[in-house]
Formats: sequence, C-alpha cells, structure tokens
Amino acid sequence: MKHRALLVAVAATVAACSPSPDVDVESADLIAGPLRPDGQAGLPDATDGPSDDDQAPTGAIAWGPCDDFGIPERTTQQTPNWECGRLTVDMDPFGVDASLGSVELALTRHRATGDRLGSLLINPGGPGAAGLPTAWGLRSAMPTELLRGFDIVSWDPRGVGRSMPVIDCGGADSFDVGYMATCVALTGELSAYLAAPYSAADMEAIRVALGEQRLDYLGFSYGSILGSEFARAHPDRVGAFVLDGVTDPLVGSTDGPFEGAFAVFADDGRDEAFDRLIELCDLTDRCLPGRSAAVVVDLLYLSVGDLATDDFDADPARVTVEDFQRLLDQSLGFAGDWELLATALDDADGGDASALASMIAGPDGDGPGGESVSNFADANFMIYCADLGRWSVDSTFCDGLPANERAVQQVSAVDIDVPMLVIGTEYDPLTPGKHAPDFAAAIGDASHLIWEGVGHTAFPGWTDCIDDAVAAQFVSNVRPPDGTRCSMIEDAVDDTELADDLFGYGESEAIDWLTDAIEVHERVDGDAACIASGMIVDGVVDDRIVSHMVLDVTSDASTVAATAAAARC
Repeated sequence: MKHRALLVAVAATVAACSPSPDVDVESADLIAGPLRPDGQAGLPDATDGPSDDDQAPTGAIAWGPCDDFGIPERTTQQTPNWECGRLTVDMDPFGVDASLGSVELALTRHRATGDRLGSLLINPGGPGAAGLPTAWGLRSAMPTELLRGFDIVSWDPRGVGRSMPVIDCGGADSFDVGYMATCVALTGELSAYLAAPYSAADMEAIRVALGEQRLDYLGFSYGSILGSEFARAHPDRVGAFVLDGVTDPLVGSTDGPFEGAFAVFADDGRDEAFDRLIELCDLTDRCLPGRSAAVVVDLLYLSVGDLATDDFDADPARVTVEDFQRLLDQSLGFAGDWELLATALDDADGGDASALASMIAGPDGDGPGGESVSNFADANFMIYCADLGRWSVDSTFCDGLPANERAVQQVSAVDIDVPMLVIGTEYDPLTPGKHAPDFAAAIGDASHLIWEGVGHTAFPGWTDCIDDAVAAQFVSNVRPPDGTRCSMIEDAVDDTELADDLFGYGESEAIDWLTDAIEVHERVDGDAACIASGMIVDGVVDDRIVSHMVLDVTSDASTVAATAAAARC
C-alpha cells in the first residue's frame, strides 16, 4: 500500500523551478509528503530512549531542546526526543587565514531507540535545502531497524536555514540584473566558501564532533555530490553510504549536462515523468474517466485562469497558468498526492478550480508551534554558482560571485571498505534514474538499484524492496545485486492495477486521510476517527469527497457526507 501524506508538511516539496538560470532545484520530495506516525505498529515507541549502556559519544556539540530551532509542534507530539545544537567550523576549512570568520552549523539529532549502532547523517539535497526539517519529517517514515540502531542526525548546510551566517539576497528577484552581486554584498565572505567541497569538509567536522570512527550517510539528490566529495577527501572515513536520486557523475566537467548556456546537475526528466503520469491516468476510471488526460491538461492551460475557486476560502482566488504548471511539476516529484491531483483535474475540467487552488496553496507552514525559516531559492542559486558557475561561461548570471577555490569535481573511483548503494528512480523528473548505473560505475565500489516509480527520490516508504535494501546497507553492510529493480508499488500485477492504486484511495487509506483532515480543518465536531469511518458507506470510497475533505474544499457533497457521519457518531 502506498503511504499516507500528512496534511501539515514538515518541509516544502520542491519541484522544477526555473528562475533566471534554467536550473532545476532539487531536494528529496518524499520528505514533504508521506510520513508514518511513530505509534504505528512495528515502529518503536516514540518515548523509547537509548539505554544507559548505549549512550551516543559526546563531541563538540552542546545538545539541547529544539524550541529555538523552529521544530513544529506536531513533530514534538510524535516524539519529544529531538535535540538540537550548534557546531562551529572554519569558514575556510582548507586555509590558514586567521582573519576569516567561522560558520555555525545548526544540527538536530534523535537518539537510537534500541541497541545503538552509530549515527546516520542525512542531507536532503538542493543545493540549499535545510536538513533540520528534513530529519524531523523523515524519521517516522524510516524502517524500524534504522530507528532502533541509529541516532538520526541532520544539519542545515553552511549558509542555509538556521546555520550562521546565512545566505541573504535581501528579497532581490533572481531575474534582476545584478541579482548575484546583491547576494554577495549581503552574504559577505561566506560567498567564496559555498561549493560542495566546503560542505563535505563540514561533514567531516560533524563526524568528529559526533565521535564516530566512520561516517554513515544518507544523501538525497545533490546530497549525492556531497557524498562523492566526502569519499574523495576521506575514503578511510567512509562507512555505509546510500545515495538516492543521484546526479550525472560528470557534473563538474565539460562533459557534464548542460541546458543551453547553463551547466546543470542532471538531465531534465520532466517530459518522461509527465508522459508516465498521463499514461497511468488514462488506464484507470479513478483519474479522468472517459477522457484523455493529455487533452484535459492542454485545455486547462487555456482556461484555468477563468475558473472559479468558490469552494476554497483562501488564496489564490484565481489559478494562473504559472501556478498550474508549478503544480504539475510538483506532482511529478511526488506521486503520493495523485489522488488529490485526479480530483483537482476532474473538478477543473468541470469548471471548478477550488481543489487546484488548495493544492497550489499547500499546507499552512509548519503548523502550530513551528516557525519556518527558509532561504532555499537564494541558497540554491548561490551554491549553484559556486559549484557550476565556472562552466556556464556564456551566461552572466553568476557574475559577481567570488571564485570558490575548491570546486566540485566529477565523480571518480574511491577505495572504500563498504561499497555504496546508489538508487535511481526510473521516472525522476529532476535526477533521472538513468544516471544511477553511471554514478555507481564511476564510484567503483558501489552497486545501483532502480525504483520503477515516478518521483524525486525513492526512499523511504514506497516499497519494502527499497526500504529493506537501505536498511540492510546500514545495519549489515550488504546490498542487493547490481542493477536490481523494484516495482513502484508492491503487489500491483500490471499498470492498470498500479494506476487504480495511485489515483484512488483504499478504504483504510481513506479513513486515515479523513481522520487527519477532520482533526486539522475542524469542519465538523466530534470524534474524528468515528466520523471518518462513517463517511465510508458499505465499503465504498468516494474519491472526490475524500480529496475535498483533505484539501478543505467546502463542496456540498463533502459537507453533507461529513455532517451525516457526525450525526451517526
């Protein structure tokens, strides 16, 4: 069964945005969507802590509460055991200039709940994605073996999120002439120390501070570049590595991928991912019955700006073509919301864009008690220029950024004790799975695994095939045979059954979604679980009603169904 998306996302899903340079921004999309609560059967009790004999080693990080780091209240309700702290590192870890300032990295940690094996450091990619909200959102979806055996640790990379100093562009528009110069003026000397090798050096400082002999690491998307750079610099310190959603291994050379004048981190996979979405939608009556999905989408590009959103009481009041395109791009990055997309497209084809507007608006920040801090877009562009600006010689976008003396290099072979596990998603819009075998071959000591899914990154939660492979790599240092393939959803015998599952709710899944929706949106009073169960009549799930409840679309049908179920409770 595919996993259930939380209504209050911990980190914003990032899909293909293309401001001034046509550069896709990348982060692990699964961190924004489906999460399993700690209390789910099979997972350790959220209140469990390590035994006195399994305490983590003490390093140079003063761990304490996360209240000042913006942890969402929902996260602390799931488990109160998150710690946060800061680690001071050199601005230039390769230099001897004492006049340079330092960088304070913000970190978070959740202790292992069983027999401790070590620390597992996580990076969400980007570049420029913050690690703290990633860890807070990701942990509860991870396999039990990892939660019991490892301290889950992540950090906001230099210049990002709650690390200091922060990348700052003063609200400048990336389309403005002189955008990068503005960013440099406000960011200061850190501008010359942002490329991947500097963050890889920070990873080594984190390893030392954690007291680990070797680094166990889970890197998503751009995080695969950080993993490669760390292994190049510290091969004897490489523990178990899993790199999910890997880039083109030739990034950092003239042979790397380009889009027009811009060097990029990976080939553009959006067309292939979109074609797969359309193909699957056309195979099931639970998407756009009796219609061509491609035709519906094409017509909506022409009409969406004129459609009413009367059943959604928030902005946007009108859906623009640009909004619609961004939503489709985001949907390619995470297939766990395709039930919502199917309803939104169906409604819009009938003249009502309320569900589209709700999907575009997204969840309301981090929820009660959380304070979102994100400089993702500015950090993405500055780090991009630090890494790849030297190859984008026919563009002036990166002009003004001081040269970063240590620059990202193409992936090369490393001699490590534990071979890496490299994961690619066949229809990944941002880092296509075709890069995975080449990346693994370039590393040398690595095997690759392909998830036959649509989305940006594969782990965790989609299939046991993926989750078990990742857990085995960290717990036992074993990997499946090179080239192993995992189906998008287990037990789907063909694409028609796969499409039915992706675009429609199962009964238990619908009850879970409805329970969350009733608790979060408070449209009806009463016991949320009872009302949710009562909205499924004789085992029949009305996909539209479920989607409307989840999206807080106040259609007559959803209001009547919820009110009737509440009366029966």
